[in-house]
Amino acid sequence: MNTITTLTQCLDSHSVRQFGAVCLLGLLAGGCATSYEPKPDLTSVETIGVVLPDGSSQTLEAADVIELYNVTKRQDTVRNSAVGAGAGTVAGGALGAAVACMAGPCAFSGPWLPVTLLLFVVPGMVVGGAAGGVAGATVDTQEQVEVAPVHLYEVNKVLPALQLDYLTRSDVEERTLRLVRQENPTIKFVPAVPDGDRYSLGKAAQPGGPYTDVNLVLSELRVLFAGKAENDPRVTLTVHSQWTLTRYDAATNLNNAWDVLAGGYESKKHPLSEWLADEGALLKAQVNEGLEESLTNAFSDLVSETEEEKWAGFSTNDSF
Repeated sequence: MNTITTLTQCLDSHSVRQFGAVCLLGLLAGGCATSYEPKPDLTSVETIGVVLPDGSSQTLEAADVIELYNVTKRQDTVRNSAVGAGAGTVAGGALGAAVACMAGPCAFSGPWLPVTLLLFVVPGMVVGGAAGGVAGATVDTQEQVEVAPVHLYEVNKVLPALQLDYLTRSDVEERTLRLVRQENPTIKFVPAVPDGDRYSLGKAAQPGGPYTDVNLVLSELRVLFAGKAENDPRVTLTVHSQWTLTRYDAATNLNNAWDVLAGGYESKKHPLSEWLADEGALLKAQVNEGLEESLTNAFSDLVSETEEEKWAGFSTNDSF
């Protein structure tokens, strides 16, 4: 309905030039409206607690880290984009014809026919097809399929060593503290643990404090294989980390979410057998790299940029 409404608004313009201008301004306005979100002001925050909940050390199972689908993401995107373009072309042409009909009963007869097609129907089909193709590309119709027992068995064989080397609570905490301090050297980051409605500084719970009012709490850390279901599926490894920046409110005695930081890593595709060869050597190396990149990406967004930094990173090629 949104695509049809936009097309109708564009086609109702007084001329083809206005038609293009209205659509272009609509796209620019829509892009600019969602491109900026102010970050929390941490200039007065001296210490931030880093909290890893108990769930961060749960044992991994193959069923939790591998997802296989009936088609690849690329196949799904191409297919849905084509379907959307076809539907958009038909809808755009129909809208163009409807607008032309408002011009009078002779719009599709005699010498008026070429003008009608050129000014109304063809532009409607072009814009409708383009909009439909873009909209279709965003639709995900992949269907997850059951993972073969042999694949689960093979993945389960390498997970204990992988978790021991890179995903124990102590290892994740050590890596987290190193990277967050590296990305934000002006703030003191200290391990913290839940203590009732607040967070207590230190690796061991100390009832009664000392407390920290601003905390970075791990809300998700996921390692995932994803790809098309085959005998030896080619899969991509992704590592996703998400943190919630909380701020304590003394008036309510509650920790409120102040910001959400997220970072990700996506590898190249490899056959599952290649990932697991040599006791999972490639998998271990990529998880190590993925954790570094995912956490670094998340922590680089913790502190807002200065005006000078924003303008230094601005490019005339940037999309608004």
